[in-house]
Amino acid sequence: MIAIRPYMADDHPVLVEFMIELQGHIASLDPLGRVRSSQDFDAEVYLEHLLSLLKSESGFLFIAEEYEALLGFIAGSIPKDAEEDLLDHYPVREGKIHELAVSESHREKGIGRLLMEKIEEQFRSQGCEYIRVGCFAPNTGAHAFYKKNGYDDRYTEMLKRL
Repeated sequence: MIAIRPYMADDHPVLVEFMIELQGHIASLDPLGRVRSSQDFDAEVYLEHLLSLLKSESGFLFIAEEYEALLGFIAGSIPKDAEEDLLDHYPVREGKIHELAVSESHREKGIGRLLMEKIEEQFRSQGCEYIRVGCFAPNTGAHAFYKKNGYDDRYTEMLKRL
């Protein structure tokens, strides 16, 4: 049985492994070669940055596990609206998903959906009206996953090589 639970400090080494795996996957999709390879990515520093961000922005980190084996995680927070954002947007309480990673060997088994349901429930309980998530454009699998879970495209950022 898959359980979704809050992050504990003992989970840290496995989360580093998940981030290395995810980074390698994203880098393999990058046609411009700008995303750091898993060998050039400092997952430990990145994870410390993510944990610090979650602490400062009322964040959450949930773990998917089965029989004490970690299968994936999701991290999100509730950032405060920046003053400049309020110039052209109505104020609203909005959650933001920073990372979702499921180990490659456990994908396509509903674990990502369970993690999404848990964080959506958490955001709802904190009074959020919307949830924002970003997706690397070449990662069409992740984009399809988010669409399947009810998320719609909102903004598109484009890049041109000079």
